[in-house]
Amino acid sequence: MRSVLCIVMSCGMLVACERGAYPGFKEVSPGVHFRLLGLGGADTALAADDSVLLRLRASSVGGEAGSLFSTERWYAVRDLRIGAWAPAFDRIHAGDSASIIVQADGLPWKVLSPQGPIEPPDSLMVQVELAMMEALTPAQQRSRAEARRALDPEGAERRELNAFLSASPEAWTRWGTSDLHYILGPVNGDTTRVRAGDLVSISYVGSRLEGGEPFDESERHGQPFRFRFGDPDQVLPGIEVAVSLLRPGQHGRFLLPSAMAFGGKGVPQVVRPHEPVLYDVHLVAVERGSAAGT
Repeated sequence: MRSVLCIVMSCGMLVACERGAYPGFKEVSPGVHFRLLGLGGADTALAADDSVLLRLRASSVGGEAGSLFSTERWYAVRDLRIGAWAPAFDRIHAGDSASIIVQADGLPWKVLSPQGPIEPPDSLMVQVELAMMEALTPAQQRSRAEARRALDPEGAERRELNAFLSASPEAWTRWGTSDLHYILGPVNGDTTRVRAGDLVSISYVGSRLEGGEPFDESERHGQPFRFRFGDPDQVLPGIEVAVSLLRPGQHGRFLLPSAMAFGGKGVPQVVRPHEPVLYDVHLVAVERGSAAGT
């Protein structure tokens, strides 16, 4: 049904559009011109939470396709529905291909090219040839991610860590050659590091990278958690590293790889296997031992 309707609509568009500024294109909103090039099999409108694989080539109008910018990558639909081109973008479905002509300042360049700036003159009329190769609902995205994770859990974890760091606006510091990264707040006076044998009190919140949902909080104990620094099996290895980096009264954020958190087994119903986690840690107080190692 969609194919028949679109063929009829396309014929009508071609007749009506020959008289426009760009023959064969329909002006779908002021200054935005659209032409459907090919139909896919889908007829369901895209939801904001869907992800789409786009093949995209941009040029000045009449220029060589892709001479300005080209890519093939996944995008979140909600990120693409901005700028003047949104009414044209919303006319395509999975499998469709189309051409859109719009003024350069109407395109979401920072979304289309997050790895580097594309800065054509704002007044340049740009022709975007795009094909929507695939579309996935959130449930399909999760299913595909779980399948990839099962085949290569270490690789999936690295991708998750890298995606989080790339998207974060904060400047993270890597701890040595490990995958642990951290951000430290200001020091409040005492700059002496914690030593083995010191009795430390910490408060913390552990959360997931995706969505930031907390799963572990010291508040559930009603008071800061106390332990003897250096004693084995008191806290996660990553938390021990966090305490070694903090000074009394200082806060920090710590991105822990699974090797320094819950490992390849995870915690059933809480943390999945090979899941990196984020911990906010506050070194509340330190009771110094009489000597290092005591």
